[in-house]
Amino acid sequence: PTYLLGSATAAQLAHYCKQDIPDFDAKIEAGEFKEIKAWLTDKVHRHGRRYPSLDALLEDQLGEPLNPKYFIDYLTTKYSDLYQQQC
Repeated sequence: PTYLLGSATAAQLAHYCKQDIPDFDAKIEAGEFKEIKAWLTDKVHRHGRRYPSLDALLEDQLGEPLNPKYFIDYLTTKYSDLYQQQC
């Protein structure tokens, strides 16, 4: 379950990072991670063990606790494109 939680968290963080950094995908493709790393540092890394749970961190920094919707959206997009099916 830890890999699943990590993947779900990553999908949610990516969603919110893309809202703050509109050219997120282009930066990754170009290997430009400085702005993304700074965003992660501000929202996640600098807090260390400040929060009692992952949900508390996400709710304070992103406005909602861990939400599987973002991971489901990621998987649906990835595999719909891969298999060229409409969902």
